[in-house]
Amino acid sequence: MEFRLGFIEIARIIILIYVLLFIVYPILNLLIMIITPESFMEFVGLLQKDIFQTAFWNTVYVTIWTLVFTLGIGVPFAYFLFRYKIPFKKIILAAVFMPTMIPPFVGALSLIFLFGRFGTINLLLLDAGLIKRPINFIYGLHGVILVQTLTFFPWVAINVYNNLLKLDRSLEEAAETLGARPLRRFFTVTLPSIIPGLVTGIFLVTSFSFTDYATPIVLGRYDLLAPQAFINILQAIDESRVRMGTYIVVFLLLIVISLFFAMKKYISLREYASLRLPKPLEEIDPPFRRKILLILFIYTTLFLALLPHIYIFIIALSKTWSFTPFPTEWALDNLIKIFETKTPIVNTFLYGFIAVIICFLFGSTAAYIIARTRHPLNDIIDSGLSIMFVVPGIVVGTSYLFAFARPILGLALGSIWLIMPLMLATRRITYSLRYSYATFLSISKSMEESAYVLGEKPLKVYLKIVLPNALHGIIAGVLFSLIMVFNELTSSLFIYKPGWETVTIQMFTEITVGRLNLAAAYAVFLFIVSFIISTILFPLSIKRE
Repeated sequence: MEFRLGFIEIARIIILIYVLLFIVYPILNLLIMIITPESFMEFVGLLQKDIFQTAFWNTVYVTIWTLVFTLGIGVPFAYFLFRYKIPFKKIILAAVFMPTMIPPFVGALSLIFLFGRFGTINLLLLDAGLIKRPINFIYGLHGVILVQTLTFFPWVAINVYNNLLKLDRSLEEAAETLGARPLRRFFTVTLPSIIPGLVTGIFLVTSFSFTDYATPIVLGRYDLLAPQAFINILQAIDESRVRMGTYIVVFLLLIVISLFFAMKKYISLREYASLRLPKPLEEIDPPFRRKILLILFIYTTLFLALLPHIYIFIIALSKTWSFTPFPTEWALDNLIKIFETKTPIVNTFLYGFIAVIICFLFGSTAAYIIARTRHPLNDIIDSGLSIMFVVPGIVVGTSYLFAFARPILGLALGSIWLIMPLMLATRRITYSLRYSYATFLSISKSMEESAYVLGEKPLKVYLKIVLPNALHGIIAGVLFSLIMVFNELTSSLFIYKPGWETVTIQMFTEITVGRLNLAAAYAVFLFIVSFIISTILFPLSIKRE
C-alpha cells in the first residue's frame, strides 16, 4: 500500500521543524547551560550576591509600583470610557493604542527633555522663581516607574475594555433591583466579570516591567536585573560575567513562565461564561458636573500617555535648544540626516518584509491546521508558536545569541543577516497565529466540505476557498506582527552585527552616544511608518466580502 503525504501533513511537518529549530532548540539550549552541577552552583551563588539582591529588589520595587499605577489608571480609564457617553470615543480607543507603537525607552528620551534637570518643566519653574534649583523628576527608580506607567497602562485598559464589551446588562440590572449602589455593583458584579482581562493586563505589565532593560539604561539605572543581564552578556570579555548575565536571563525566564502558568491556573479556577448571549450595557449620560470630571480624567490620562510622542516630534524638529524651556530654532535637519545613513531604514523594511512572509506562511497555515484538524503534533505547534508571546525579548535574544553562534549542519546562522528577520518573525508570530485561528473558527466548514465532495484536493481548497474568506483576519494578524517587528529592540540588540542595524537599534545607539535629536528623528520616522501602516491596512483587515 502506497503512503502519500498530503498538503496538511507536509505543512504540519515543516511547521514542526520550524518550531523545534527556532523556538524549542534556542530556549532548551539556554536552560541546559545551567543544568550542569558546576553551573547550578554558580547560579545558586549568584542569587546570594549583594549585586543580585540589590538588582532583584529594585526590580521588584519598580514592577510593583508600575503595576499599582497602571491598574489605578487603566481600570477606571477603561470602565469610564465603556460605561459613559464620552465625546469622540472611537478616536480615544484608537489613540490609546499609540503608546504601544513605540518602544518604552523612547518615552524615557522624551521625558528627559521634559522633566530632566534642565528640561522644560524645571526651566519654567526656575524662570518663574518657584524653585531655586532643579528638581530630580526623572533620574532614578521613580523615573523608570513613571515611563513604564505611561507606556504600559494601555495594556490594562485595552484588556479590561475588551472584557467589558462581553458584560451582560441583566446582571447589573438584577443587582440594581436588589438595591445595590453603583460602587457596590462595580465590585460585586462588574469587577468579577472582567477578571480574565484584568489578570491578562496584570501579567503583561508585570512581564514587560520586570524584563525591561532599555528604559532603565536610558535613565542611567543599571542596578536592576534586566540591565545587569544586558551589560554582562554584551561586554563579552570576562567569561564569568557572561555566565552571570546568562543566569540572570534564565532567572527572568523562570519568573515570567511561572507568572504565566499561575495566571492561567487562576483564570481556569472560575467560570466566566454566560449561558446566553449577553445583553450589552447601555451608555450612561451622567449629570453635567460628573461628565466634566469624567471627560477631564479620560482626556488628561490620554494626553499624558501621548505626551512622550508629542515631545518626540519637538525634539526631532529642534535645531537649537540649550537651557531654554523650548527650542529657539527649528529645522528639518535631524529628519533629513537620518536618511543619509540608509542602512537602518533599509534593514527595517527588509527584515519587516521577510518577517511578514514568515508570519503569513507559518502563522496562518499553522492556525488553519490547528483549527481544522486533530493531531497530537498540533498541540506542540500551537504551544510553541504561542509561547513566544510570553517569553521576554531579552530571553529570546540571549537564546539566539548562544544557540546559533555554533554551526548547525555546517551553517552558522548567527553570522548571517537572515537570522535577524527569522528571530523577529519568530518573536512576533503569535499575533498572526491567534488572529488567523480566530478567523478560521468563524468560517463555516460547509464550503470546504462541499469542495472535498466534488473531488478538490486540500491545497486547492485552502488556496481558493479558505484563504480568500479568511484574508481579513490574516491581514490583521500580519499587520500587528509587522508593527511589533518594526518596534522590536529587546531581542535584536543581542544578535545584530555592524551593518545589520534596524531603526530601533540605531535609536538606542544614538541615545547611548548622546545624539538625542537624531534618536528622536528615528523615533518620529518609526511612529509615522507604524501609524500609516495601521491606517491603511487596518480597514482592509476588517473588510469582508
